[in-house]
Amino acid sequence: MSRDAVVRLVERGSALAVLEEAMRVLASGQPSSLEICGHRGTGRTSVLDHVVTLAVRAGITVLTGAGGSEALAGRGGVVTDLMSQLDSGERGSAAIDRLVELARTGPLLVAVDDADRLDAESLAWLAGLAGRAVQVPMAVVVVTDPSLPVLPGATTVVLRPLGGDGVSALVTDGFGMRGDDEFVEALRRHTGGRLPALRLVLDRCAEQGLQPGRAHLDALVRIAADVLAELTTRIVRSLPAEAAGLLRVIAICGSSFPVDLIGVLARLREVLLDRALEVLVGAGLVTDTARPELTTGTDVTRVLEEMPAEEREELCARAARLGHQCALAPADVASLLTGASPLGESWVVPLLRAVARDELDGGRPAEAIRCLRRALTEPVTPLVRAELVLELAVAECAVTPVAGDRRLARMLLESQPPECAEVRLAAADQLWGRGDAALLRRTLSAVRSAGGELDAVTALYWIADDAPVETPELGILDSAQRPGACADPDLAGVAAWTCVAEGVDAAQARSLARVAVTTPARSLTSRLFACLSLAAVDDVAAALAGLDLVVAEARRRRLTAVVPQALLMRAKVLVMAGDLDAASADLDRARSEFPLENLHPDARPILVAGQVLVSIERGEVEQAIELSASQPDEWIGFGYSRTFLNFARAVLALVTGDAAEAVAKADECGRWMLSRQWVNPAALPWRSVAAAALNAAGDHERAARTCVRDLELARRWGAPSTTARAHLSCAAVIGGEEHPREAVRLLTGSPFLLLRANALLALAQVAEPGAAAPLLREAAEIAVRCRSTAVLHRARGLGWEPGA
Repeated sequence: MSRDAVVRLVERGSALAVLEEAMRVLASGQPSSLEICGHRGTGRTSVLDHVVTLAVRAGITVLTGAGGSEALAGRGGVVTDLMSQLDSGERGSAAIDRLVELARTGPLLVAVDDADRLDAESLAWLAGLAGRAVQVPMAVVVVTDPSLPVLPGATTVVLRPLGGDGVSALVTDGFGMRGDDEFVEALRRHTGGRLPALRLVLDRCAEQGLQPGRAHLDALVRIAADVLAELTTRIVRSLPAEAAGLLRVIAICGSSFPVDLIGVLARLREVLLDRALEVLVGAGLVTDTARPELTTGTDVTRVLEEMPAEEREELCARAARLGHQCALAPADVASLLTGASPLGESWVVPLLRAVARDELDGGRPAEAIRCLRRALTEPVTPLVRAELVLELAVAECAVTPVAGDRRLARMLLESQPPECAEVRLAAADQLWGRGDAALLRRTLSAVRSAGGELDAVTALYWIADDAPVETPELGILDSAQRPGACADPDLAGVAAWTCVAEGVDAAQARSLARVAVTTPARSLTSRLFACLSLAAVDDVAAALAGLDLVVAEARRRRLTAVVPQALLMRAKVLVMAGDLDAASADLDRARSEFPLENLHPDARPILVAGQVLVSIERGEVEQAIELSASQPDEWIGFGYSRTFLNFARAVLALVTGDAAEAVAKADECGRWMLSRQWVNPAALPWRSVAAAALNAAGDHERAARTCVRDLELARRWGAPSTTARAHLSCAAVIGGEEHPREAVRLLTGSPFLLLRANALLALAQVAEPGAAAPLLREAAEIAVRCRSTAVLHRARGLGWEPGA
């Protein structure tokens, strides 16, 4: 047997045995009818060719025919094909009579390939011929699909795609060596065991000199994908026009549409829906007739490649309308809309926006982006367009954050109607939350607006990193004036934080912050800084209540970059209040809801720094070291985020005994803070850390100057917790009982529980043993309540024992 014959007939032993026996008995004068049943690609034509070859060798007269595009659309096409081989023009029953008479003179084989693609008249004629064949030495053998029996009572020979053994045999035949099991299985899986695909893939592997081993699996997959795409094109081109049209409907609609709606969309005229589906199933392109979808490996782009773009868009539009009318799943309708041209219908944009929200909630931002981009092609009002742009930018933050930032910046720089004011404020919040300080400053300094939100937007400029260092008066940036005392809540939050940072007028800071929180400000960023300002004047309850509202509001508005910033700020305040578990939970939630890689590099370290500080307070020093190391210096920017991380690293170095490193990091914090004229210890207590580190390093004179200056600035600010912290710094460096005693007094009834615990321990350290015991006991009780391992260890070090 030739190589081709071996390739064609591998794993077909049982089928060939039945067919060979049929040809043997036909040669002896006995009739039969057989159906070779299998989907395209199972080698059914090769098996039929083998039967014809056996018949010819046995001296049997053979007539052959085949179904095809013309036969499917025509009437009685196979009869013409068969009778033309006898130079006869008979049709219908006359043709059957002629063949019966021919069989009386000697055995006759009528072999018809692709009978599943014949027209109804030809199928009926073949059935009639098989019924008459029992009277004479005639065999009727047809190739058909399992779903379309042709000859009543015929013997069925079923062909299936090749399994592992058959594929392995082909590999051995093609390469002259046995293939690895992984190679054989990958070949079977990616070709579906279909012979035409198998042969082409093996031929190309041989051409490229690839051996059938696991080392070439990637190349095999690429070749198989190319081959299947080419076969898809070839098969689609061979289909009748209406069957090809139905296939394109299935490719576009997937499995979302019921069969009857698919038929409506396909607009079949010449062919029945069931018949066209049978053709597609038989061609190996569609899974089944009940719930049709493309078979695995069928390339959608190849199915649609010859469909004009206008036709494709029109089909998608019709399918989307029909799907919407029939209440199909919104996601399926949205998928169709993304392929359609603008419809201008009122239901389109709300549906796309709703699906985009669901996709984002399900962690599929790319699908949400497609929906929102499609929505922006529809005619909408300026307000809806602004909302769509914001939603698109937010979705892009999860996939291409830089693109989202630029979209937000363009939105703020474009002049828009007054009704878009709140959307523009939300865009500014999202841009601030993402953390690209340079882009934020450039954008906010050049914002133009016809609406009433200009001042509120540009006020954020003054809390963008490094903005106060620049000098707008010299024309470097065209920024708004820094907000002062005002009744506008969107300006009040920024003004309050300015007071805090500069350490002046705590009463005004409290008043401004309350305006921003209680009114409340439309700008969530302004409200966040108002909440921090309240914490800086020791109003922890109001700060937490305000932050709770901001977190909820940011989630409601779906401002994904604002949420982690709000959670971080709430964690900071919770640490002040001694609720370390809640603070840790907020930080974990911030990182899970908005991964670090989605934040701008300038902003990433701030979340890590928060986790470092919480870990230190809980006594998890090794974890703090690991977190700190996760942010190399070359990965981070140069703004507040870096400064806050340096502060956390200074605290960590102090805890681990590296005084020199603690001094260096604290000094770096100081340089940045002072360059902005942020002198208030309530904004960041870097001097306290620096003083302790300097004292540990032996520079007692500078340590004393640092802590004295810290106390001076804290008293000027006036908040009890800030002043108490400065007294504790002085106590550690200068010594004596006065400073810790004053710290304990200032913190009586304070919400800053851990700070009070440390003050109690500082006082216990210098107090008489009898007076120290109740101080240690209270400090330990606070440590247990707050789950602060660091404070608990310090209390034990001073002599406290559980139960004492």
